[in-house]
Amino acid sequence: MAAPGRAGAALRAPLCALLCLALAAVTRARPSPVKVLSDGMWRELLQDEWMVEFYAPWCPACESLQPEWEKFAEWGEDLGVNVAKVDVTEQPGLSGRFIITALPTIYQ
Repeated sequence: MAAPGRAGAALRAPLCALLCLALAAVTRARPSPVKVLSDGMWRELLQDEWMVEFYAPWCPACESLQPEWEKFAEWGEDLGVNVAKVDVTEQPGLSGRFIITALPTIYQ
């Protein structure tokens, strides 16, 4: 039989791990301020102020831009600038309208 101190410590470790996982899930649950555009929504770009990133999921440069793009989108909310992204692999028509030749590409 384990000593009372060891049993308490053995129970605390899994509970702490569970609490950490729950807190991590809560912080990630916040929706992204970056809007995801599709081909059917391109006319919205003609209204208001927009900054749009064209990216591909397989692009390393696009991946490294994502954290900064998220921060920029939060900043854009305060200034009334819509910040969005377009996956060129899923929206080839929309990326074709903007003649995307390199990734990532950012349009204003």
